[in-house]
Amino acid sequence: MPATKAQQKAVNKYMKNNYDNLRIVIPKGQKATVEAAAKAAGESINQYTQKALLARMGLTEWPQLKETEADQ
Repeated sequence: MPATKAQQKAVNKYMKNNYDNLRIVIPKGQKATVEAAAKAAGESINQYTQKALLARMGLTEWPQLKETEADQ
C-alpha cells in the first residue's frame, strides 16, 4: 500500500529536521563496486559510506552537537 500524501509529508518533515544530505560523486561505472563492497560488509550503501567517513575522520561515532550548533 503506497504512503498517503500526509504520511509522505510527515516523513519529509522528519528527514529535513533530523538529517543532513550529502551528495557524493564517483567515477562512472563504480557504483556497482561500492554496492558490492557494502553488500559484502552486510551494510547498506549509506551505512558503508558513513563508516568510511567516520574512519577517515578518526571517529567511531558521530559527535553529539549542542542544541545551538544543531540549529545553525
